[in-house]
Amino acid sequence: MSHVFLEMTMTLDGFTAAPGVSIEHPLGIGGERVHDWLRGGDGPGDAGLGPEGAADPSPDEIDLSVAARMFDTTGAFVIGRRTFDVGEVPWGDDEAFEGRPVFVVTSREREPIERGGSRFEFVTGGVGEAVDRAKAAAHAASVCIMGGADVARQSLTAGLVDEVRLHLVPILLGGGTRLFPDATGRRIELEPLGAEQGALAMHLRYRVERDV
Repeated sequence: MSHVFLEMTMTLDGFTAAPGVSIEHPLGIGGERVHDWLRGGDGPGDAGLGPEGAADPSPDEIDLSVAARMFDTTGAFVIGRRTFDVGEVPWGDDEAFEGRPVFVVTSREREPIERGGSRFEFVTGGVGEAVDRAKAAAHAASVCIMGGADVARQSLTAGLVDEVRLHLVPILLGGGTRLFPDATGRRIELEPLGAEQGALAMHLRYRVERDV
């Protein structure tokens, strides 16, 4: 059976994106800082903290290793429709998902498409169906659920996630899309598996405990 893990980045005050998410601003207006650990900053305002607290706008070996780990055992991805909509143009023909199939949770039907070596299939039956189809496509490899916050919450609440990988960015964004804006209605216990401090983010791993 496929291992299902949730991969999310959030700021210290709990936001996954700044206000004003759109095709022009996939992470909201000024929200690019949230994902600097994946790709490096673009200027002085995006600088993180490197060794000994020195300003460093680039990911270090830990950040880069954690980013690469997302693909190590992953056979398929699950994302939300907004994540697809704001990412489709920037991704273009780049191999953003390294050729793995991607299942998009949506309420709007659309025919499957091919981009960057990946097949995107649009699933209207909910996140549970998307995860099931991703498991089948992964052929016993892992399934990665990434973006957006709503799909992440639904997956956790439905008990679909085995492991949570949370990347904590040292910034107070002050507004935007929260990962957990309200009570989930279900208690979820997490067992710490590891923590790694990179130049631009703290990388945390938790196992989701069952039957709590």
